[in-house]
Amino acid sequence: MKVLDKKIGNTEYIKYRINIPKKVAEDSKLLDKEVIVKLEENKIIIEKED
Repeated sequence: MKVLDKKIGNTEYIKYRINIPKKVAEDSKLLDKEVIVKLEENKIIIEKED
């Protein structure tokens, strides 16, 4: 989902939000952790930051 984060002057700053199933989010053990998000071969990869 594309949402407006803030607007300063004429510049708009956009954030993107995604919905992840609750069970997947809980099982990932990534809640409240720093993550790295990258794009590989048309897939969005979310990994725990070391």
